[in-house]
This record gives sequence, C-alpha cells and structure tokens, in this order.
Amino acid sequence: MANKKKKGGKLWPILTVVFAILTVVSIVGTNIALSASQAINIFLKIDTYKIVDNGGDDEDTEYFKLDYDSVEELEAAGQAVSEQLHAEGSVLLMNNGALPLDTSEKISTLSHSSVDVVTCGTGSADIDTSTAPTLKEALESRGFSVNPTLWDFYKTGAGSEFVRAPGKGTTMSDRNAWHINEVPASAYTAEVKSSFAEYGDVAVVTLSRISGECVDLEYGEYLDGTNVLDLTPEEQDMLKMANENFDKVIVLLNSTNAMECEFLTDPAYGVDACLWIGYTGEWGLNGVADILAGNVSPSGRLVDTYCYDNTTNPAMVGIYADAYTNYDPEDADHWFTVMNGMLDGNGFYIAYQEGIYVGYRYYETRYEDVVMGTANVGDYNYAETVAYPFGYGLSYTSFEYSDFATEYDKATDSFNVTVKVTNTGSVEGKEVVQVYFQSPYTDYDKQNGIEKASIELCGFDKTDILAPGASETVTINVPREELACYDENNAKTYILDAGDYYFAVGHDAHDALNNVLAAKGYTTANGMTADGNAAMTYLYNVAELDIETYSVSSATGAEITNQFDNTDLSTYGYEMTFLSRSDWTGTWPKDLTLEATDQMFEDGLKIYQTYDGVEGSTAEM
Repeated sequence: MANKKKKGGKLWPILTVVFAILTVVSIVGTNIALSASQAINIFLKIDTYKIVDNGGDDEDTEYFKLDYDSVEELEAAGQAVSEQLHAEGSVLLMNNGALPLDTSEKISTLSHSSVDVVTCGTGSADIDTSTAPTLKEALESRGFSVNPTLWDFYKTGAGSEFVRAPGKGTTMSDRNAWHINEVPASAYTAEVKSSFAEYGDVAVVTLSRISGECVDLEYGEYLDGTNVLDLTPEEQDMLKMANENFDKVIVLLNSTNAMECEFLTDPAYGVDACLWIGYTGEWGLNGVADILAGNVSPSGRLVDTYCYDNTTNPAMVGIYADAYTNYDPEDADHWFTVMNGMLDGNGFYIAYQEGIYVGYRYYETRYEDVVMGTANVGDYNYAETVAYPFGYGLSYTSFEYSDFATEYDKATDSFNVTVKVTNTGSVEGKEVVQVYFQSPYTDYDKQNGIEKASIELCGFDKTDILAPGASETVTINVPREELACYDENNAKTYILDAGDYYFAVGHDAHDALNNVLAAKGYTTANGMTADGNAAMTYLYNVAELDIETYSVSSATGAEITNQFDNTDLSTYGYEMTFLSRSDWTGTWPKDLTLEATDQMFEDGLKIYQTYDGVEGSTAEM
C-alpha cells in the first residue's frame, strides 16, 4: 500500500501539468481557430451559411441589397467618386495665368517623387495602390504628352537611386533616416537635359513629404541643415533648373503637412502656379490631371494655415518631447525595452502652452489685436507671416456674394445664414461658402482665464456647378450653442458671454475677419491687409451672461462640468502660463524643465519607469 501511494503521488502532479498544458493549448487554439475561421472553412470547403426555404412566403429576406450589377461596375463607380473627390478637394494656392494648361503643351515631370507619389499615410492608414495610375499615365489619359526620357531617368535610370526615406511601409524609423534625397543637379545626364528642349513647355514639379503612424515627421534641422517642411538644397537646385529650361513651372504639393511657402514667391525659382494635392489615393492623380487640363475648375479649400516660416506658431515651442529630469532609462521595464527596442512614453513630456491658439485661431486673433491697437500685442506682421490662410483656395473663375442675411430661429435655437453666390467669371465652377463667428472678449473672460479666438468656422457648404452668370442662394444653419465657450475656473461649465457676437461669410478665415473688422469701423488705415465688407456681417447681441442654458448636455441630459482638474501642472506644484491674447508678449510659451513627482506617478504616469523609488508595472499598461 505504501508503494502504491508513492506511485500515485507522482502521477497526479504529472497529470496536473499535462491537463494545464492542454487547457492552455485549447484556449490558444480556440482563439486561433476563431480568428482564422474563414480561411479554415475555405480550405476544408465548408459552407458557413445555408438558405432555408421560407415556405413560400413572399417576404423579402435580402437585407443588404446590391447597388451594382457587377464588381466591375462597383469599381468603376468607386473610381469616379475618387477622381471627383480629388478634383474638388485639391487646392489651387497660386496661379499667374499658367493654369489651366492646353493639352498641346508638352510636359516634363521633375523630381524623383513624380514617379513615387505619396498615395496614402503609413501604418493603419496604408492602402493598396499597386494598380493606381502613375502621374505620367494620368496626364496622358487627359491628352498630354509627357517626357519619356526624363520619366525613365527617374524610374530606371541614374535618378532611380535617390529614393525618399522613410518610405511607405516604414516601421520604427531612426530620425537620422529622415531625408528627402532628391536627385542632385549633377546627376542629370546630357541626354536628359537635351530632352528639355522638346518637352520644354511645362515643368510639373512634385514636392512630396510623408508622415503617419510610426513615421513621425521630424520638424527642425536634419542632415543637411534644412528642415523637412522646407526645400532641401537639391530641391532648390531642381526648381532653379526648371526656371531656366521651361516656359512654365507648376508645383504639386504632395503632402498633408503644411510646407513652408516662402519659395513660391522667390523669383529664383520662377513658380507660376502651385496646386496642393495632399495624398492621392488610388485614383486621385486622374483628378489632378483634370484640374491641370481645365476639365474641372478647382474648388478645394485649405484646412491649415500655410506660413512662410512655421516656427512663428506658438505650438512650435517645445514641440519635441523632453525627458523628466529624474527619468532614468536604465530603470525602464525590461519587457517594454525588449518588445520595442527603444524607450518611449511616460518618461517624456510635452507642455502644451498655446491653449486654444492653434493654427488660424492664433494667426487671425493676433492680427485683429494689432489692427485694434491692443496693448502688449508685440511685434507681429500678418502679411509677412501668413502665406495662405485657413479656408483659402483659388478657382479658374470668380464669385461674388450678395443678399447676405442671418435670422435667429428661437424654436430651434439656431441661426440661418444665407448668401447669394454668383459666378462672375468666364468658366463654370463651384464655390465653397464659409460662415464664421466672433465672440466678444470681455473683462469677465480676462478675469477668469477664458480665451476667445477672433474668428471661428461654424459652417460651410459648396454650391452646385454654376455656369458663368448663374447664381445660387446657399443657406447654412448654425446652432446658437456654437457660440458658447467653456468657463473652467468660475462657472465650470459652458457659458454664453454678454456682448456683441458677429457672423460673417468670407472666402477664407482672413477675409471673414476683415469683414468683421469693417463692421467695427476699421480700415487699411488701421493696418488691415485689405478693406473688408461690412455688408457680409450680422450683429447678434446677448444682453447678460448666461451660465445655465448650455450647462447640460443636449444629447444626454447630463450636467456639464470639470472632469480633469488634476491634469493642470499647478496640481503638482508647477506654474505653467497659457498663451493669452490679453498679453501676447508676456505669456508667450517657454521651454519648461519638469521633474516627475510621486503624485504624477500615482495619477497615471506609472508605466515603464521608476520615479523616486516608485515602480511602475506592465500590468497597468
């Protein structure tokens, strides 16, 4: 009996281990099988559904009806939509009359990016564009003749060695890999240069920049001393070569990041027109070709402010993450280091001191304060800072606005803004109507740390295609709730300030603000870049401060109040000043040096690193 007990005592631990392993295998195997069920069923030729006779009932059981009779028809419809979106979404930034082109004009496509156009973002933004038309194919499909010698030089010749990095599909890229790597002027062969004579009507120059998931765009000096959103020396030489050899120089900005635009007005480069095309997707280049050929009048508008120098933006101060002074990479969690091959995340910080003054909300607001002579506005010249404002975009035709009107509808607590748009040019086209508002910047705001931008977009719409001389009246509804602002320090909810509010339409944010300034009595004599049109504005007055109407969510009925007070650095003993229009110079962002505290760590900064003896855990990821 003793021997049997001893033998059984060995068996049970073994069986326990075996069953534990089988359990783990079962769990893992089940998850794998479920995730790959479609592939397994296809391999085993197993049907995953069956059709059951409903006994002659005439009930329609087709829940998801097809809109197209074939895959080919579906793909053709998708192509048409893609081309239209890009033709209407591309933005014409400048045009001295060079565009549209005549299809009899012969084109040379300059830059290695012309054969390697950025079609999509990186990481999860990646799409299959392997069958997308090239820029050459798109132009030829619209009737243009494209320089084959130059194209082959970039595609398979000596120019093919200069590949942009990081490229599509790049994962974790070292910052030193960032380079545009444009073909230097010295690499162009005699054969290529001689081809310019036959195809010397137009140089279409593609300038590409790519960024996205796992491929952050490093702004600042890199490699050759330039920054990634400005021209590299090779690109500068290429544009000079274009200026010297071609009748017209057309630039395509193939980037979703706002490039610095000083080069567009530099006579050394001789740029005649510039079209922002973003990322082109699968069929977008056909839409670009339609614009160049004049088949479509461009009607896209900028969603960024484009500057001569991007460092004029307050958000650029401290743009790169800094390490906490007591961050020790040697204490980083081993698992995280092994899995990622680098240290990142909570050992670093970025102090966002610009507050609400991001993009046009900064540039336009400071401009208004200059015009109005506000104290502490500092040295600021809008015309020398902003190349193209938010909402900007040219057309091959022209439009005029008239019969502007705004009415408040108490029943819906909203405004109906209407304006008549007339095509006063010589070709058909579409116009984007943009509605902006301005809130009063009051003593209450200044006392309670509330910031107000001088102009804010609150609605937009696009007309149908208007023939020359034709008109369309556009109506845009704006909920009054759009006028509310958040009072973090006093009411701790959304409020509607007492004072004068303005609605305005404009061809862009700057145009709308000039209209508001005109309504206030200001002119170019006060420093405005152009006189505005007061007839394109509407004044709405709120008699007294309202802290009740918008303090409850209209969607859920829940009370709206502060939720994240501990995210302010003052909670941890630090003083951080947010940029304020009450004192532009005194509140301008500064580089901050921070030390992580135990309280920060306990409030959420507790992954990977060790601070003052408090260790984080990967379980808290």
